[in-house]
Amino acid sequence: MYKRYFLLIAALLSLLLLAYGCGDDDEGVGPSAQELIEQGLAKFDAGDYAGASGDFNAAIGLDPQAYDAYFWLGWAELLQNNAGLAEHAFQTYADSVSATTDVKAGLALAYHAQDKFEEAIAEAGEVLDADPTWSFSRVSGIDYLDLALVLAHGYYETGEFGQCLIVVQTYLNPSFNTDTTTPEGRRALADELERLYTG
Repeated sequence: MYKRYFLLIAALLSLLLLAYGCGDDDEGVGPSAQELIEQGLAKFDAGDYAGASGDFNAAIGLDPQAYDAYFWLGWAELLQNNAGLAEHAFQTYADSVSATTDVKAGLALAYHAQDKFEEAIAEAGEVLDADPTWSFSRVSGIDYLDLALVLAHGYYETGEFGQCLIVVQTYLNPSFNTDTTTPEGRRALADELERLYTG
């Protein structure tokens, strides 16, 4: 009789240990950093930039050296108008991996959104020098024309009106001309920039 109870209790204890052991194995199991990046990219492509940012940040939390997450986080934040966060993510990627044209373009747009015109000019100019017809393959409609506007506006804001006119004529409106040495010409140039922005 005692032997039967002992065997029953032993069997129950074994089942409990097995159950708790399985539970422990399941704890902490979740997507890897790479899986989170892929999940974030699916959301990014669907236009859910906030959701994508969450996944990219989660990937970085799991693996601070998952540098692709910084790259995509930069674009996701930029497309949510979070220019400061985008700048930080792009810069982290550039410092750790490489300042590719896509990274420089993202930085140019992020700097411009924060009125950091000299930095925006430098980055946009480098991209256009390297690839005059640059476009961001993941999102249609982001291309060299955006960078040309960044460059032209940056030159205008820093008082380089002649350079601004050259960019406008080279990339945006070849038929536009004005005398940038006169107040009237500068006003005309400002009006043209506004027209180009509002499209």
